[in-house]
Amino acid sequence: MQAEPSASLNLEYFLVRAADWMQNLNFGSWPRGTVVIVEDILILGMVLSLLLVVFIVYVMIRLHQVEHEGFHALEAHAHDGHGDDEHHGHDAEIETTHQNSRWDGIVALATGPSHGDWRRAILEADIMLFDVMREQGYPGTTVGEQLKNANPIQMTTLDLAWKAHKVRNDIAHGGEAYELTERDARATIDYYRRVFEELGAI
Repeated sequence: MQAEPSASLNLEYFLVRAADWMQNLNFGSWPRGTVVIVEDILILGMVLSLLLVVFIVYVMIRLHQVEHEGFHALEAHAHDGHGDDEHHGHDAEIETTHQNSRWDGIVALATGPSHGDWRRAILEADIMLFDVMREQGYPGTTVGEQLKNANPIQMTTLDLAWKAHKVRNDIAHGGEAYELTERDARATIDYYRRVFEELGAI
């Protein structure tokens, strides 16, 4: 391909230079045996050089072919992968829509007019948190155990999750006796929202 003309020119230049160098040598002043040995060495060197050049040209041609084949294989793989991504993306979109629908229901409760709706929103958000963390591999049979096993370096909203979960526990244990203000309810739901956003649930 493109490497062959260049290699051919280099070979011709090498041979011309070698011939000029041999002509400039004054073999007449050398002993007979020495001249024969030098001539043999020169011939052998030229043959080896020629073989080396041929080998280099062959390697360059093969590299070009392999690169060309590899490019087409990579392009085909990328095309197939794109098709798979579209398929998986469709499934992910369905799952995300389901998660968003669940979260939208929680938000609707949190912005409702009654204290009962606010309490229910926080309880539902905590259940959703348990499900999301379980799906992502956090071990534990309760949200508290999952949060204890979470790494604060990997989960930067871990402190917010603890704050929200504490409010949930206060509601669950205190019942109607626990006084939950609208401001506290919305702040708690906002904690859950930030946690869910980091976990990619909404």
